Amino acid sequence: MAKGPIRVLELLVTTSPGGGPRHVWDLARHLPKDEFELVIGAPRDGIFFDRFRELGLQVVEFPRRRLGARHFSLTRRTISRFGVEVVHTHGKGPGLYGRTMARWMRVPAIHTFHGLHYAGYGPLTRRLYLALERRLSRWSRCIISVSRSGHLEGLGLRLFRPEQSVVIVNGVDIDDDERLLLESPICRESLGLTAADLVIGCVSRFDPVKRIELLVDALRRLKERFPRLVLVLVGGGGELERIRRLVSESGLSDRVIFTGFLEDPVRVQATLDLYVAASRKEGLPLAVLEAMAAGLAVVATDVPGHRDVVVPGETGLLVAPEDPAALAEAVATLLSDPARRKSLGQAGRERVRHEFGVGAMVDTTAAVYRRAAGR
Repeated sequence: MAKGPIRVLELLVTTSPGGGPRHVWDLARHLPKDEFELVIGAPRDGIFFDRFRELGLQVVEFPRRRLGARHFSLTRRTISRFGVEVVHTHGKGPGLYGRTMARWMRVPAIHTFHGLHYAGYGPLTRRLYLALERRLSRWSRCIISVSRSGHLEGLGLRLFRPEQSVVIVNGVDIDDDERLLLESPICRESLGLTAADLVIGCVSRFDPVKRIELLVDALRRLKERFPRLVLVLVGGGGELERIRRLVSESGLSDRVIFTGFLEDPVRVQATLDLYVAASRKEGLPLAVLEAMAAGLAVVATDVPGHRDVVVPGETGLLVAPEDPAALAEAVATLLSDPARRKSLGQAGRERVRHEFGVGAMVDTTAAVYRRAAGR
């Protein structure tokens, strides 16, 4: 008797813009519908919750509050109700309750690390977190890393065994991005900018790991050398108000534009001359890939995730993390050389097209699902 589609439960920390939700969104749009049926378990706290429903997916609302017993019981009921064959978890909370209940119900579990973020923990909390991840990996059929550097870091921390791990790099839908930039770009005039302005920008959630304050510091250092320099910040999050205060206290309110969350933020790339990212750590940043796909040169910190994407001197520049002077100087170098910016941007575009397309990510993930389901 023919089997139906493989039912996969995708468990997410959030449905706000970010790597995990965007990753699952791309899977939901591109996986073969006759072979896979996704069920989403996530809080209703962002734009992707309704987007998943608009695709016709079953979406189960999970609590927004801190991890509790309801997360475990709701996972168990969802697996049972929908006949889930594979549980795929994204993020720390879902990685705990999703893999725990998958083990309880004898359903294969897959976990994706969208970056390893534990540096802000104290020594005891860090040891406990890493010990927990090692235990949960024993309950996982497969561990996915979204970058080679993240994979190597996880192996070094003994978070998983080499034979159970796979690298599936994030990908972007270049054709869809090009359509958005052609049909509905965000023009400079809508942001109060002119063709004479030099515009640097970043698309990011406002989180301490993103180190957005270093972008503000770079702007402060460069404002005299580049009188028409403007910084555009796209996104939101817990750090937003602190960054707003910093901008005001630095006397840069007329030089920084906060757009908030944008539908399809790739549209803002049309306004930028240069993309800048100062994170102290990344998984594999989709926003950087989208900037490169749009033909922008990139200045970024030399950290896992960035170094998997940006080739120094070929598609952009990498600088030491937590070094605002070096960041500012790299930005100045490329702002002063439009021809080099254009060359780096063109090379970046080709790199994304050949190495970071969404199709390869979807195909490799589909193969992982088939193996886990025994198909």
